Formats: sequence, C-alpha cells, structure tokens
Amino acid sequence: MDAIDNHTVPILIGFGLAMVLQNIAMVKAVVMTRREGWISIPLPCTYLWLAHDFGVVVRFHTWFHRYHHWFLKLFWLGLLIAFLIELVFLAQASRVGRAEYLPRGTQAQWNALLFGGAAIAILCWEYQKTIWADPLYQALASTTLYVIPLFVVPLILRRRSPIAQSPVIYGSFAAMVPLWWAVTVGAYGGPFRSWQYLASGIVAFTTLTTLTWWIHRLRSTEPVPRPTLCDVR
Repeated sequence: MDAIDNHTVPILIGFGLAMVLQNIAMVKAVVMTRREGWISIPLPCTYLWLAHDFGVVVRFHTWFHRYHHWFLKLFWLGLLIAFLIELVFLAQASRVGRAEYLPRGTQAQWNALLFGGAAIAILCWEYQKTIWADPLYQALASTTLYVIPLFVVPLILRRRSPIAQSPVIYGSFAAMVPLWWAVTVGAYGGPFRSWQYLASGIVAFTTLTTLTWWIHRLRSTEPVPRPTLCDVR
C-alpha cells in the first residue's frame, strides 16, 4: 500500500482515465448488441472479465474493513460498475445468442449452457486465485486486456462479418493499455518491470490498435455484411 500512497496523483489520473475508457468500451458493446442483434464482446472475454470482477466485488469486507484504504474502495467501485455491465452482457447473450450458438436448442438449454459456463469460469478463477500471488488484483487486470484480440478475431472470422463490433470498443481498450502499464510499471515496480510484463503491454497495445483499424476497415462498407454461418439467421 505504500507504493500507492507514494504515487497518489499518477494513480488517480492514470487509473481514473482507464476506468472511463473501460466504461466507454463496455457501454458501446451493449449498444452494438442492442442495435445489431448479435453478441458484441465474445463470450470467453465476458466470462473472464466476469470472474475477475466478481472476485473483487464479493470481497467487499476485504477492501472496506480489512485494508480500509481509499484506493481499494475506489477500485471496488470501478469494478462494481464493470461487473454490472457484464451482467447486461450475459442478459443480452441470453436473448440474442441462441440463434448463433444453439440454433436447434431450446431457450432453456441455451440459458443453462450460458450461465453454467459463467459459473464454471468463476469457479476456475477462484481456484487459480489460491495459487496466484495477486491479493489486490493489480496484476491480473492486465491479462483481461491482453487476451481480447485472441477472442475477437476468431469471432469475426467465423462470422465472416464485423457485425456488432465497433472501433470505439477496441480503440478505448487500446488507449487503456499505456495508462494501465504506465501506472503499474512506474508506481509498483518489481514484477511489473519484468521484460515479460513490458512485452505483454507492447503486444496488447499493438494488437488492440490493429484490431481497431481492422474493424474500422471492415465496417467502412455499408451495409455491414450479415454473418454467413450455417444455421444462423
């Protein structure tokens, strides 16, 4: 906690702007799903983010009573907002996702798969947390950014369409990377200055920026091509 107290201003500015960008990206994803009727954020991303943020939100007592530190309280609030938006992602996926992922199944079957997957992801994450040395959730947040292109690109390629995608989403995530990495590297040091962490930041920024450009190019053709999957509306 000393590292946080010794770098209060850059942490407030850097993480504050990062949270704003995160909310812009996530709200835009909600809007795109509502507007175009397809899941925007890939389900693996939603599951990962949900598991991460659930772990923070349910540990209210840890942040507000055990540590009782201003930063962790603000961090909890920021991830509470993200967690609520992720619940909206799941609700939207329940409504529009069956036609894509389980076209011959019932709505009840799709909901069982969807919410069962979320529960499994949370359980897996909670187990991993028992062996990861990241009690304040400051290191693993970077992973939630790093993996985004790994799931978005296959989704677009499988659909053969950028439907429900927007450069605003991934441009916002790309802009988060230098903010998050600058604060963690500058304020925390240690493993946050390892070559692996620095390289992952470079890769995350490069791939998210490229993804933003690619989606912009794909959506420059109007109307946006509809997905051509078999058994999909």
